[in-house]
Amino acid sequence: MLDTTIESGSIREIEDTYIEDLNLLEDWFLQYEYLLELSRELPRIPAEERTDDLRVKGCQSAMWIKLSYEKGRVYITGDSEALIIRGILAVIISLLNGRTPEEILSYEPRFIKETNIAKEISTDRFDGLHSVVRDIQLYAGRQINGCEKPQGAGNPNSE
Repeated sequence: MLDTTIESGSIREIEDTYIEDLNLLEDWFLQYEYLLELSRELPRIPAEERTDDLRVKGCQSAMWIKLSYEKGRVYITGDSEALIIRGILAVIISLLNGRTPEEILSYEPRFIKETNIAKEISTDRFDGLHSVVRDIQLYAGRQINGCEKPQGAGNPNSE
């Protein structure tokens, strides 16, 4: 179901599939179960690697993002203590992992707004998830400008 390596198809096509899947499950409990299943498929970041520089700021739940850049593509690993956030993070990673910086910068998140997710999660969690996308996009933008040093998304301005 979830492939966090490199998905085939455009970001929009893959996101449309997630939106359709979630909206077919009209009940929030079923959508929650779907996200929990995705969370189980997301590889963990080992505890010793969950450092402050990888921690995403602005999220109610602890969340970490590792970003790297190789051969013109951005690679993303993520983790969270909250299962629901891990599930949503799994969707974000499956959409953006292995993409070019240009693809990532052109991404406008839709799946949270076009499903019941935004209505069911707290504002802090919603804002935290937007912070993840913003941090990934900031990192991608720096790659276009020639900064190839891997950085944690939680501290996007450190060089």
